[in-house]
Amino acid sequence: MKRKPDHIDKILPFGELLRGFSNQSYITRAELNKFLKTRGIFHRIPDKAHLVPCISTLLLSPTEFDELREFQNTREDTRKKSTSRIEWNSNMNLGEAIKNVNFKDIIPSEGINFKLTAPPSIQIFQNDPNRIIIGYEIERNDLNKSWYESNNTFTGQIEIGKTEVDQLRMVKTYTSSESDKVGNEVQKHLIHYFKQGGHVLPDKVLEKVLFGDFNNEDRIVFFYRLSTNMRKSIYFEFEDIINIEFTPENTISLPTPIEWMENKTELKLKGKDIHNTFFIRDKEYHQYLKFWEMESRFTFDYKGIKGVCTVVFSFKDYLTKGDSAEFTINISKFNVENSSEYTSKTKTDVKRSLLDIFDKKKDETYIKFLKYIEVKATSKLISTTT
Repeated sequence: MKRKPDHIDKILPFGELLRGFSNQSYITRAELNKFLKTRGIFHRIPDKAHLVPCISTLLLSPTEFDELREFQNTREDTRKKSTSRIEWNSNMNLGEAIKNVNFKDIIPSEGINFKLTAPPSIQIFQNDPNRIIIGYEIERNDLNKSWYESNNTFTGQIEIGKTEVDQLRMVKTYTSSESDKVGNEVQKHLIHYFKQGGHVLPDKVLEKVLFGDFNNEDRIVFFYRLSTNMRKSIYFEFEDIINIEFTPENTISLPTPIEWMENKTELKLKGKDIHNTFFIRDKEYHQYLKFWEMESRFTFDYKGIKGVCTVVFSFKDYLTKGDSAEFTINISKFNVENSSEYTSKTKTDVKRSLLDIFDKKKDETYIKFLKYIEVKATSKLISTTT
């Protein structure tokens, strides 16, 4: 989220400074319209193209500027999650194994424009010493940005739990590319520390879900299952796949019905009932398509709070990282019924809780999918030897 500039409590912007501040994407059209109505100003066409210039002509009181700042501060950066695993080779619980770890110098001191605001914190759960959370916050300084955008803070965390099959499950949560990088560095540092302590064998590596782990056919099956398997939750119900992003396989000739895709580097489909389009429904086309992202819509009912959300399942860095792109999940849109009845904090807490639930369901789907791949490979081997 954007960090308030130094001395903002002593600044009362007007004119162009106020125009730039109120035009940020963090402040919505509805909020600006509501703000102007408190001044007795009503617009027939309440869009930002009209509202922002109007606000820039005003002289605000300190209280009114604080109100605009509050609109900005209630925005939550989109939280993304990715999961990885590594074998655990120790009888010691996590809380004991990690208690002396030191995260000093995990970020280079030169060549970057962000820093940790404080050393990463370690939370060890007393009722479960095999579950810990490492939290961190970074500050990014953009010297080329305006006064209200120059300082940004982003949070992240690594949640680590020991599974029943002697593995460590690491869930990385981040809100920006910088907090993603720091999360990766925290993970690397932890693995090195655990290996030094004999808790993880030297030859073991952190296993991530990568684009290159799948062939084209299996990747489509995995994406499809992520939506269909979500039907079984008591908190949400799958409605539709509303967006997919993919590219054609460029190493082989495409069949006639989809040869129009040749030489395309990025294709998107948006709308309703996308999963019933012929080249997705018919398996014969799957080997020719590289899917890297799918967005699905769900209705939810979480402890009596109902609404609609869209979830993005993605190898989001595929276009730049290729086979090494890591799988992530995030909630892209989130709307609550009777929204005005709930505080921003309540809605944020629900959104975060739902993301945690989606991530766990994703994990279950992936584990079952690995078994499916194993069975398929065994069946293929048997058929070729008989």
